[in-house]
Amino acid sequence: MNQQVHHTPTPRRPISARAALVGAVLTPALLLGSATSASAGVTGPWSTPVALSATGADTVHVAEVRTAGNGDVVAATFRQSPGSAQTDLLIAIRPAGSAVWGAPAVVDTLPAGTANARLFSAPDGSTTLTWVKVAAAQNTIRTASLAAGATAFSAPVDIAAGADYIAPATAVGAGGRAVTTWIRQGDRVTDVYVSERATAGGAWSAPVKLDTTPAETLESSLEPLVAADGTATVLWNEGRPDGSSVVASDLVAGATGWTAPRSLSGPANETAVPRAAVAPDGSAVLSWLSTPAGSFGPQSLDVLVRPAGSTQWGAPQQAATVEYAAASRPLIGPDGEITLVWRGYGSNGFGIHASTRSPATGAWSPVTTLSPGYPRDEFDAEIGPDGSAHVLWTQQDSSGFSQVVHYAGRSGGAWSPAVALMAQPSGVAEGHVAGGPAGRTTAVWQDSPDGVSGKVWSAGTGL
Repeated sequence: MNQQVHHTPTPRRPISARAALVGAVLTPALLLGSATSASAGVTGPWSTPVALSATGADTVHVAEVRTAGNGDVVAATFRQSPGSAQTDLLIAIRPAGSAVWGAPAVVDTLPAGTANARLFSAPDGSTTLTWVKVAAAQNTIRTASLAAGATAFSAPVDIAAGADYIAPATAVGAGGRAVTTWIRQGDRVTDVYVSERATAGGAWSAPVKLDTTPAETLESSLEPLVAADGTATVLWNEGRPDGSSVVASDLVAGATGWTAPRSLSGPANETAVPRAAVAPDGSAVLSWLSTPAGSFGPQSLDVLVRPAGSTQWGAPQQAATVEYAAASRPLIGPDGEITLVWRGYGSNGFGIHASTRSPATGAWSPVTTLSPGYPRDEFDAEIGPDGSAHVLWTQQDSSGFSQVVHYAGRSGGAWSPAVALMAQPSGVAEGHVAGGPAGRTTAVWQDSPDGVSGKVWSAGTGL
């Protein structure tokens, strides 16, 4: 029997992220490259980068950046100071339309090293942060939220605690209804758990184990969704000794229990890395990488669409043929346009690629290569509220030893040329991007000249 744990949170003061302001108004300056006129409102000119961390001696890592419903930009980062045995999970907020970030505020103090932390935007304009607090005996899944228009995150709330809980993911729907799903990882064993919350500020339910597979089955790549009608869905990849498939379980609005897990992919294919998103009209889009069973050849990047108000997914449609690929979540615009971004192998080596499906014809555009050089594994692709697409990736410089963060965007036309956002290459560089209202784009990244310590930086457009 699986033990179900509900950990009562310890009250803490709300976390203020605007207690002080750091940085100065940024001078618009396009560092490298230029934006096309079709995308000028999205991709430039870029402001001069400003440091969000006070010292270059810390070990830093950018977890994620999101734009809240009111236009505020929220960045989650990790910081470990020299000689410290602990890591701080930080939140910084840049008010809508401002060029000045609030001072980073500590959300939680964690053992040394980074753990999973992710930001999620909700239809009500709020922003939710979910993370893991690791301890010797058990890990705790925690969350905090920034209400629409608020200036501070709520005190952390503990969703669940248990041995080897990892990789939480959260989805938030209308009225604050939310689900958080995570994995319990043991010795050659994984289990999928989920907890739900009916309203913003409501209590989280006791954890429920969703998968019913034997010990040798390994689950990964959890994707939660909350539809407009309140129906919750958890998707994951199921790896078995005889193959792999994408699996779904639903909690229909008003129901008391989750449906039995069911496979969405055919038995003739091996699947990997499902990614999903809810569209503004309430429909949902799911993509995954598919390879014919027993084959090591090219993969198919497949897409399924689920109509609003339904739990039934349509037939897979191939968006592109890819090799050695890692894909983003589907980027869904207000008009139903779907964009996929992936890092994969092509005729000229690895690159960052994109293709868009027309809502009018259902046809996928020819594949566009966004990266002019060799991209590292790290990249981020996001959709803005106006349907603009934004991609940030790490690219090796000409020496092959240092890295530079690059950006490309698209808004109703062709993709912009790649823009290098860093003035100097770094030994290690990685970042995240978020689109916002009025053509504003925000990038937050870390650089580590020595591969260990460094700073967190930010730049934006439309400031």
